[in-house]
Amino acid sequence: MPPEPMTSHAFSAIVRYDDQCGRPLRALEGPQEQPITLTLNDTAMVTLLATPEALEPLALGHAFTAGWIARAAEVEAVHLSRLRHGLAVRLSVSPRVEERAAGLRRADASVSSCGACGVAEEAQLMQGLTRLPSRAPLAPEALLKGIERLQRHARPGLHTALGLAENGEVLARGVDIGRHNALDRIIGDGLTRQAMPAAVLLSSRCSMELVQKTVRAGITTLATLSLPSSLAVEIARACDLNLICCHRGRRLERLSGPASADDTVT
Repeated sequence: MPPEPMTSHAFSAIVRYDDQCGRPLRALEGPQEQPITLTLNDTAMVTLLATPEALEPLALGHAFTAGWIARAAEVEAVHLSRLRHGLAVRLSVSPRVEERAAGLRRADASVSSCGACGVAEEAQLMQGLTRLPSRAPLAPEALLKGIERLQRHARPGLHTALGLAENGEVLARGVDIGRHNALDRIIGDGLTRQAMPAAVLLSSRCSMELVQKTVRAGITTLATLSLPSSLAVEIARACDLNLICCHRGRRLERLSGPASADDTVT
């Protein structure tokens, strides 16, 4: 859900980033998120980004709502296995059920436009990711200016994304019930203008698909108000994305970014 309104009185004490780029992934406090690939027998049907808990009901529920199965009894067994980045849940079904579901193996529509839900293979989830140019993040003062603008533009029940210039001025604004849609609006504006912003600031937590979209757009800094998942940090580090957690304006943590980032943020 969209975050609670912020207050600006805490901003005045912030003069630099609390650099946590070297912090081990296992020590991060963010929510857990992993790619979960669902298969019918040996056919990969979809990869979801989900909390890696209670995967059997997740798999059965998705299989039912997607129309792969008509009842739980059509699943003869459920097997879990590890993939390189996530987990696989294999639903053993009869050849008749597998054949019936084959026509539904597609990229399902996602109401949040997350760019990950509906991907059949885990490898597709990482497609398009690349190492970004080595650039320092926005100066803390510029990012704080953006946070103040974010508060000003906030709308109850909706997420807001801001495309920021190097000095923190707002170049584009995206508002949507889904944080992924809000980010898509900023990227769409950049495509129209043929110039992406220096940074994106989002009124949400950071999940892996937000990192994926930002990297694909070639934007080198992504800042979110709340904690990122450990997978989001892992992918951001691999791509040299400056990933900033703003802790709702209380402090700024740079969780990933190129080693050559300017010393003023450390």
